[in-house]
Amino acid sequence: MLKIRVINLNKVMNNLEREKDRFVNLIARDTLEVAKKNTPIDKGQARRGWKLTRDIVNSTLSGTDYRITNSVNHAVYLEQGRSKQAPNGILGPTVREISKRRYKI
Repeated sequence: MLKIRVINLNKVMNNLEREKDRFVNLIARDTLEVAKKNTPIDKGQARRGWKLTRDIVNSTLSGTDYRITNSVNHAVYLEQGRSKQAPNGILGPTVREISKRRYKI
């Protein structure tokens, strides 16, 4: 039988929570950068339109919510592939690229 005794459980949990937040933050920032890179440039408005927002949630299980948005009117058309520069849209290629990355924790 294996027994494990954790001393200072609150400290351990706080450290794990901080590491998780750093990891999620890194992925959110990387996703924002890849989405920008995948956005076609005509006048640059759509590329500049990408925003990363952070909402701190009070629940200890949720931590921080990150939202990556683009409120430029024609971003929806770019996502639908109506650009010769991005015929596959923006978000699909972005998610595929991010999901292939390997992060060291």
